[in-house]
Amino acid sequence: MRRLSSVLLRPRSINGLVLASFAVVATPLMVAIVASVVYVNALNQQSERLVRQGVAVTRDSKRLNSLLIGMERSARQYRILNDADMVGRFREQAREFDQQLDSLGQLHLDTVPSWNLSSLSEQVHLLTQKIGDSPQQTDQVIRELGDIHTATRAIAEQGSAFVDQELDRLQSTARRARLFLLICAFALIPAVIAVGLFLTFVITRPLRQILDAVGHLGTADFSRPISIVAPAAELDRLGERLDWMRQRLATIDQEKQQFIRHMSHELKTPLASIREGTELLADGSVGELSAEQHEVATILQTNSHDLASLIDNLLNFAAWQQQRTRLDYTEFDLSELIARMVERQKLTIDARNLHVTLPRSAVPMTADMDRMQLIVDNLLANAVKYSPTGGTIRIDAQHSASGIDLYVADDGPGVAPEERERVFEAFVRGANRPAEASGVTGTGIGLSVVRDCARAHGGRVEIIDWPSRTSVFHVHVPSHYVPA
Repeated sequence: MRRLSSVLLRPRSINGLVLASFAVVATPLMVAIVASVVYVNALNQQSERLVRQGVAVTRDSKRLNSLLIGMERSARQYRILNDADMVGRFREQAREFDQQLDSLGQLHLDTVPSWNLSSLSEQVHLLTQKIGDSPQQTDQVIRELGDIHTATRAIAEQGSAFVDQELDRLQSTARRARLFLLICAFALIPAVIAVGLFLTFVITRPLRQILDAVGHLGTADFSRPISIVAPAAELDRLGERLDWMRQRLATIDQEKQQFIRHMSHELKTPLASIREGTELLADGSVGELSAEQHEVATILQTNSHDLASLIDNLLNFAAWQQQRTRLDYTEFDLSELIARMVERQKLTIDARNLHVTLPRSAVPMTADMDRMQLIVDNLLANAVKYSPTGGTIRIDAQHSASGIDLYVADDGPGVAPEERERVFEAFVRGANRPAEASGVTGTGIGLSVVRDCARAHGGRVEIIDWPSRTSVFHVHVPSHYVPA
């Protein structure tokens, strides 16, 4: 039952959602427009009735009064002249008077009852029968015409009262229409705007959730399940497909890490034998070597060490990928950490006859010390690798307004401007090679680890330009950062 109601109430597609939202927003406006049309039509009908019936009642009242005066004149002339033509004129005027009363009755005026008009018609009909019978009857007709004249004046007043009544009704309807329009302006329109904003939020929220989900997928964060709360079934299906993609990417990423670990371990076993063999050859344990043979053995020994270092980097990278989201914040001195990393690589630095300058003062900071150690170690190893023999590596760390800034500069060939973003991606190496490059190339994961460690702290890493330096790496770690 719940599934059925969900299907019936929720649009199945985004187009249906947009149309339903438009209908919800437009319905109050349509109701207001229809009500306004009804009010305008009522005002039009009332004004038309007022004009038509008001003019008619005024015209008929004046005509009744004119006919009544004519009838009285004809009766008086007959009384003086005793002319039969005056009686005929009187009766003709009485007939027109009766017709005018019928016309007035057809207006159906609220203030002029039909029984009053019928009584007045009967009185006039009786007068037409009395006139001409005798002088006394004629005098009575003249007297009664005065009473009828009073009645016609009352009819005129009642007609004016009708006009006033209809005018009051028209004004009342106009006031109601004005009040309704004010309600629409001050209540309905804000309500429609609020409904529109709510529907906009309802429609855009799943889109923001989708963008957020895609952003997490782009940063290789596959730990969060993707759930799209959407008013349209089509967006739900999109969320389900995105979560399926997340699971597939997570599986592929795990398989990739497993492959790297397995391959690295598989390579280390035969490599250990190669290293032992080359060391035996190099130290003369299996016999004295000539100068050329010793040179070849030394090259093999050096490259076997480089290859072992690359395999260790791959293993460290796989381990970092698994635990990079977990940070352990502690207080430590960044200058001491840098000194320890330089001491760890002292043999390589001395072999290349490199000079390393360290920060002159303590730089206390609060961060994940293991991640900062990876940053310094990889940047120092990169500087040692690309520095020419006898070159200088400058490492500096200092406080800024927003956190800690670490700088590692060397005299190497530098990074081309078009490659300064890509070199921080995993397994990407720059086009410039060190002058004393060995036979084994790097894996291209050291700088990506630096970038990931910096981002885990809410910071960043970039390559900047310094005077007299071709390659300067800058890492900024903000203070008071709370990881999500």
